[in-house]
Amino acid sequence: MLIRYTCKGMGLRCSFVVDGVTLEEVSKKALDHVLEKHANDFNSITTPAEMEKMNQSLARSTRVVAG
Repeated sequence: MLIRYTCKGMGLRCSFVVDGVTLEEVSKKALDHVLEKHANDFNSITTPAEMEKMNQSLARSTRVVAG
């Protein structure tokens, strides 16, 4: 099983794609990218509640693809 996240899946104009074998691995890499490259798109993500909302958004934008 291959899991994929794309920024385009979150509605961003970015070609970033990350693949991995676990949701945790992909979510971590995706979150690192989003916080580094798209911080302005999501305002300030500082509280645990805001971080949880971002993790939920990332999970919705992550798909299982044929590997």
